[in-house]
Amino acid sequence: MLYEIWMEGYVVQGGCGHAHLVASIEANSFQEACDKHFSTVGDGIYRSSQLSYWGCRLFDNETDAKRTFG
Repeated sequence: MLYEIWMEGYVVQGGCGHAHLVASIEANSFQEACDKHFSTVGDGIYRSSQLSYWGCRLFDNETDAKRTFG
């Protein structure tokens, strides 16, 4: 199945970012799709157990990703 990986938006001191599509990955589950994609990044900021990257939560759809900070 093809999974979209969306990262929520964020607001931090001095900056912000909107929710955005990170990747579309073939996998058996959303967890597996995230693990596959972020294993290629290799910077250690991805947290599989929390489904987060740089502290931002990951979602399988745009609506949920935009719910917090758009």
